[in-house]
Amino acid sequence: MYNLRSLILVFIFIAGSLQMSMAQDRTYSAQEALALFKDGDYAEAEKAYAALLKRNERDLKHNYYYGICLLQNNNDISQAVKRLKYAALKGVSRDAFYYLGRAYQLSYQFDEAGKQYARFLKYASASDIRNEKAIKYQQECEYGLQQSAKIFSLTVYQRDTVPAEDFLNAYHPAKDVGKVMHNESFFESGLDPKGILYLTERGDEVYFTMTKEDKGEGIYKMEKLLDGWSESLELDGISSEFNERHPFLLIDGSTIFFSSNREGGLGGYDLYKANYDAESKSFSQPVNMGIPFNSPKDDFLFVADEFNSVAWFASNRETNDSTLIVYTIKWDDTVVKNFVEDINQVRSEAELSLSSESYTYGVNGEAKQSDVNASKQPAFRFMVADTLEYTQLDHFKSADAKATFTEAMELQHQKDSLSALMRQKRQAYARTNSDDERAMLVNDILSLEKKVYGLDDSIESSFYQARLTEIEEIKKRVAAGTYSSSVHVKKNGADDKKLQDILIPEEYTFYTDEEFARQLEELEKMYSLLFSTEEIKQLHHADSLYIWGNILNLESSKLLEMANDATDEAESVIAVLRQKDSLEEEGQARVNVDKANELKETALKLYHESLDSKYKIYSNKLRETLIANTVDDLSFMEEAQAGSREYYKEAMELIDPIKGYDLNGYEKSGAVKRTAVSIQEQSLITYTNVVRGEDVKVGEEVERHVPKTYQELQGTAEETKAPAKVVEEAFKKESANQLIYKIQIGVFRNEPDAAAVSKIPPISKVEIPSKGLTKYFAGEYPSYTDAQKDIDQVQSSGFPGAFIVVFKDGKQINLTEELKK
Repeated sequence: MYNLRSLILVFIFIAGSLQMSMAQDRTYSAQEALALFKDGDYAEAEKAYAALLKRNERDLKHNYYYGICLLQNNNDISQAVKRLKYAALKGVSRDAFYYLGRAYQLSYQFDEAGKQYARFLKYASASDIRNEKAIKYQQECEYGLQQSAKIFSLTVYQRDTVPAEDFLNAYHPAKDVGKVMHNESFFESGLDPKGILYLTERGDEVYFTMTKEDKGEGIYKMEKLLDGWSESLELDGISSEFNERHPFLLIDGSTIFFSSNREGGLGGYDLYKANYDAESKSFSQPVNMGIPFNSPKDDFLFVADEFNSVAWFASNRETNDSTLIVYTIKWDDTVVKNFVEDINQVRSEAELSLSSESYTYGVNGEAKQSDVNASKQPAFRFMVADTLEYTQLDHFKSADAKATFTEAMELQHQKDSLSALMRQKRQAYARTNSDDERAMLVNDILSLEKKVYGLDDSIESSFYQARLTEIEEIKKRVAAGTYSSSVHVKKNGADDKKLQDILIPEEYTFYTDEEFARQLEELEKMYSLLFSTEEIKQLHHADSLYIWGNILNLESSKLLEMANDATDEAESVIAVLRQKDSLEEEGQARVNVDKANELKETALKLYHESLDSKYKIYSNKLRETLIANTVDDLSFMEEAQAGSREYYKEAMELIDPIKGYDLNGYEKSGAVKRTAVSIQEQSLITYTNVVRGEDVKVGEEVERHVPKTYQELQGTAEETKAPAKVVEEAFKKESANQLIYKIQIGVFRNEPDAAAVSKIPPISKVEIPSKGLTKYFAGEYPSYTDAQKDIDQVQSSGFPGAFIVVFKDGKQINLTEELKK
């Protein structure tokens, strides 16, 4: 009997295991998956499309729907980005732009998100219900760009995933902090019983949320009187036309934290902080607490226990609507904002991963910290060398370097304060209608601008001097055999992951740009003489990115031409763009246009990444050389250093995040950066020739290849002809029966940038009938060799995808190897 019962149990266990295995290995048809998706069962639809993708990883629609499911379930957003980006690139649906924008936004890639929302709005019908959301998300991305310039670096003690209705149970402040509780514990009726209120430690004031007279929710307070409680008073200075919730007051009685979905946040509810002004008897303008306290989802109920240096806040950034995560963090004087190096740092901090420090609760809610040997939370990030990063002042070996670095940090904070004040003045200028007040504000703004921009050189110089002094101290200690360094201040080399989200389409195979290869020969000589092995590796990486940018730009132009070839005579590209969207069928022209645009923007990103990397390395080498050499006449290097810095500043102003993303500005910025880098490059090449003892005229190459002033770069110098005149003079008829070589700079819907045109040989154009597009060419040459002499100049002037073509009898023909010879 016992054996029979055992056999039955074993059979049941095996049967259950088989059922679970079958459930896990369940197969779905595309129709079943789509039905689940349309029914809104995104959790099951995610499983279905995951199973389908195992069978066919490259299926466009499966990638598209799977990405949306991940997004709806708030599950693995990085994977959602990958799937939706693939679907958008392949042209599966214009709706993919909307969902890809949201995926980028949730992963803190605000600039990319803004571009995708713009694409969606460009093609969406006026009746699309997502238009309003897309516009709102666009605004949130603009605020996100501003917020992500400086972020907090938090020590996370604990992450508690809890049911949304019970999340207060994860808060454990000391009794002396006061009480945070549900309304039903204090009010008998009249308010949402599950709403949150704060009762001060003395029990004489209560802060709570209540519906405002006009609309939305606001924060109110009541004071305890001798015979009861006062009337409800709305907090002055806090209220907006949106909702304010979850108040908490610090024990100083003048600092309040709350959550709001007002404009200016990253999305959903954000955490805000405001201070009470005794003179005006109101709270100051609330300040968004920034990243990582806030995210594109809901973040709320910040509670600080200053007695135990700990705080809590809740968020649904990683969960669905039914659960929340309550983060327990260190809260003391070490919690400060730091400048951001790249987007990966923003994502990393926003993940709020558990730190190596931990704690347990004491009798009165106090935190007992453990792991006393855990590394300190980074107070800053200062690169001393390629593989050495300092994050604390006590990492410095040199007292002089530490003092200089501290001075630079103070100057930086001073600049930040002045910049914040300048933004306030500009906002006040935009709001006022008084001419007198505007005049006063203009003077204030100009004065502040002068101070802010005047600090740049001092800050840069101080940081560099601190780095140089510290390196000298390290060298002395290494020579004396007394140098030692902790593991936590070392880096494992340069970070090459900044472009991890850039997709190099697999159908494009690598090839070498011949002109660039010849230029690299000269660069290699300079690299080997002036730079370390690690620096040369980074420079090679930057050169590779630039070549890839050229390749993708060239492919973009070709695809744009193919888009025209794919349409009928009576059907223009613009008409194709206006076609009604469909998941079932997309015209080849539409696919090529979208793909061309995607490749164009990817190419620009590659250019910027390459140029930023080279500018930084070259700047350090120029400074190092000038400081180390006090004998030789290196005035040409000083001029190059000053000139390149001015160009680079101009380039950065063209892509100011506060102004929002602009493709033309981004492209112009790349051209200006290229000029800045060219100035540095030619200066360093000239220096290496001097080092090798070759007979060269100092500054000759710099003067010949790059403009001296920004006005010349922009085409506004007196001797520069107006762009319209240049175009007019360039239109010449081709001689019959004669081969004419030209440099094709691109296919454009509008005229190319006038500033870039002013720097290249005279241009001509060939219109594509009924397509709304025009091919533009630079120069006319009797041979391929003659055209080759100018190709580098044209590419570096803002047309990196330019290539040589040939005309016969006024018609463009294929450029064969025979014609090249």
